[in-house]
Amino acid sequence: MKYGIVALVLGVLLCGCSIYSKEGDIPVAENTSKVKLGVSVALTDGAAFLGLQSRGPLAEAVSDGEKMQTLRIIIVRPDGTVEHNRYYDFHQVPTTYFATAQFEVVGGETKKVYLFANENTKFDSGRKVANYDFAAIKVGEQFPTNDITGQDIYTDTDASLIEVNDAQTQMALPLFMSECHSVDVPEKKDENVELIIVRAAVKFTFRIINTSNEPLALNQLTISKLARYEYLLPKDVVYVTEPSEDGTTITYIESYKVPMPGNNEHYNFKAAFADKTVPGNGEVVLDPIYLLESNYNDDPSTVGRNYKISLTVGDETYENGYFNNLTALPRNTHVVVDVTLNGKLTGLECVVRVYPYGEYWLYPEFGQ
Repeated sequence: MKYGIVALVLGVLLCGCSIYSKEGDIPVAENTSKVKLGVSVALTDGAAFLGLQSRGPLAEAVSDGEKMQTLRIIIVRPDGTVEHNRYYDFHQVPTTYFATAQFEVVGGETKKVYLFANENTKFDSGRKVANYDFAAIKVGEQFPTNDITGQDIYTDTDASLIEVNDAQTQMALPLFMSECHSVDVPEKKDENVELIIVRAAVKFTFRIINTSNEPLALNQLTISKLARYEYLLPKDVVYVTEPSEDGTTITYIESYKVPMPGNNEHYNFKAAFADKTVPGNGEVVLDPIYLLESNYNDDPSTVGRNYKISLTVGDETYENGYFNNLTALPRNTHVVVDVTLNGKLTGLECVVRVYPYGEYWLYPEFGQ
């Protein structure tokens, strides 16, 4: 299976933005080159999930919480020395594309470029989503690679992880984003590069369609087998780049790693609704749900059916809504689920359709 990330490279800079930046610098050698780094994030979900090349419904960003409001760019030399650590604040005009960063760096070497957006976002509890002080990374000192990239097996004090503490908590807004790139800088020659950054979340949008004549009251939605922990940065990601039908380039995620042993130490996310009614012969689009990426592997008897949902309507709960062929949930993907409710008194016949970025239909089994 392939999971995709689209690098949308725009040729112009968004104008009219008020941008504040601050940085520490170190002296550079005479053979410097200027590197222009452009960071782009798709207004949709940035992901051609399952290798699809067309956009799905409900793809636009629903709020500024899905855009970059701050951005930190850290450049690291091959010996691990931090060459630049620059921070931008444009929360007054959130954006999906930023292309004004220029750096003087030592040429003739391959550098690591770390990107972090919305690093100050906090959960309702006050705990930061990315519980790390990126501003404390000093120019001229060694980059804390292990602290940032994370160990293969997590610990309770691992600062490189995003953590969800309970079944009702989802990713806070604005969404934390990150990525790391290797950039080859020529010797004595200016170089411009355009890089992507990805949202550290999976976005779910549920559209509830009522084909009966009676209004139906929604009480709770449950999504099973989700992860409690996630790396700050995509880890051990394998990308494959291919041309798309419209002439652009799509870079697919072929594989990736999550920190949790034992099938993610998974949990069931529960969204309760205080007053949510679907009118007769009508539909309701629920507020988006943002959760951590996961990579659950169910037992062999349910290959391709690793995730499922349940829906409580009135006093009845309907379960076993497997997402067929949805075997993993990498970050920066958008899953749109259509749930069709037929009838009220004799049970509900539900069909769940998932649009992972492009229009690709999945038919899970759902309780009657």
